Amino acid sequence: MKNKKYHFCGKIIITKCSSILIILTLVSVFSCAPVQYGFDARENSKFSTFDNLGIAKEDFIKQYGHPTNKGLYQETSAKKVEKLYYTEKIKDFLVTTEFIFENDNLKQMERVETRNNFQEIREQLEMIK
Repeated sequence: MKNKKYHFCGKIIITKCSSILIILTLVSVFSCAPVQYGFDARENSKFSTFDNLGIAKEDFIKQYGHPTNKGLYQETSAKKVEKLYYTEKIKDFLVTTEFIFENDNLKQMERVETRNNFQEIREQLEMIK
């Protein structure tokens, strides 16, 4: 009789523990930051098929979001030049693309930097050695 009672209570405890363990496992799996480890890295740049020169800066930002960085200068009194930089993680690389707007219209797109994502970490480790 003791065994039956223990078996019944043990079964309830095991079921509760299993449920809690499953929930904790799911939470930990889905709450991880995949960006840090590169699991969300794209295969191709979102700009790889872009060919819409002449688009207004406001429309471009609505479509692709705010830039990582930007530069701005006045070339002439009638010509304002703004450079928007977008950095993406593509496989193990960080790719920076520059978009040049003249008077708020896109005139040029160019990839300006491709950097190995782990290069900085390697450099820091080499400095420690």
